[in-house]
Amino acid sequence: MAKISLAGFKDPVRRPRYLIWTGVGVLVLAAFVVVAFSATSTYWFCAEVCHKVQDDSIAAYDRSSHSMVSCMSCHEPVNADPITFTLYKAKALGELVLTITNNYELPLNPESTLSLEKGHMGSRQCTQCHSENRVITPSQGIIIDHKVHEENEIQCTACHNRVAHDESGDWEPSLSNPNGGPKSVKHANYMTMTACFRCHTLSDISPSGIKAPGKCSACHPANFELKPANHNDPEFFPKGHAELAVEAANEQSAALAATSEHHESGEVLDVVSVEAVNYCSTCHVTEKFCNDCHGIEMPHPASFAENHGKAGKETPKVCAQCHDKSGSKQTAGTEFCNACHHKDGDPKKPWIPQHYDAVKKSGAEACFECHEPTYCAKCHVRAAL
Repeated sequence: MAKISLAGFKDPVRRPRYLIWTGVGVLVLAAFVVVAFSATSTYWFCAEVCHKVQDDSIAAYDRSSHSMVSCMSCHEPVNADPITFTLYKAKALGELVLTITNNYELPLNPESTLSLEKGHMGSRQCTQCHSENRVITPSQGIIIDHKVHEENEIQCTACHNRVAHDESGDWEPSLSNPNGGPKSVKHANYMTMTACFRCHTLSDISPSGIKAPGKCSACHPANFELKPANHNDPEFFPKGHAELAVEAANEQSAALAATSEHHESGEVLDVVSVEAVNYCSTCHVTEKFCNDCHGIEMPHPASFAENHGKAGKETPKVCAQCHDKSGSKQTAGTEFCNACHHKDGDPKKPWIPQHYDAVKKSGAEACFECHEPTYCAKCHVRAAL
């Protein structure tokens, strides 16, 4: 095995030759590092060689307003020193391994966690190009105070998470998991009103625990049309709004159940996912707005199915607002109840003509579990007269 000897540096005769070749070696190594770092920082290398696991992100980048901006400008620290730059390069080798071995899982970064990282994607990534004296051009009808957000340590990408990777419109991701399982999915767009209400809220506190003003005037001018277009649909009330409310509540419940804990404050902006915000709550204090109209807790709590007897017994007309399938004022709401409470009957036929046999079989006492004793008198006493 060859041994490295420093004796040549001590020998006056060989010292010049050793110094020259050492210098040549250092220059060659430096040139190699510069060329390697430059080559691996190009769009071609990122898109075609190293990050094939990010094919969908690259396709979205190509159609964005930042498609001419270098990947490194956003995904590397601003004005990073050589050591930091090298460490980031070394960390990126992980995706090269995943690409070569086809051992990656989808979806990647499903909750846009990267955009919430204050250190990696802080506002400096944006302000290095978008200076403070740049004229802000928000969409029509929107009022945004960027300075207030910055003062509260809300970095640019906490809202503009898809500005450099445009997934809007009918664009769909195409990357498939090489090992089966979930495919790539679109990411939530934080530039929607529902996403704003991760922090802004009409209630005492937002789902994320951050209190920001939720009044319409905080973000919209006085002449802005507040009612969403879907509310103007002739079918929106009553059927449409009920379906939307149920969908929003179910989506929120599923998202909250899937979120075991928030990110650590200080490292990642501590907010819940967009799906964990109830769409209806962006305009209505749902606990009050829905309950005042329906006269009962809406949406019904999980335990309602087991404990709804009192409500059905005391306020049947309230239940009938949504559950009346009979079309009869006299039996308002009761036909909906038949599926569970009158299983002996034919669910395709009205219950009243069938109830005689059930009463004979089970006795009237069974009826009084849901109905007051006087309920029967509404028909039977009247018939006797």
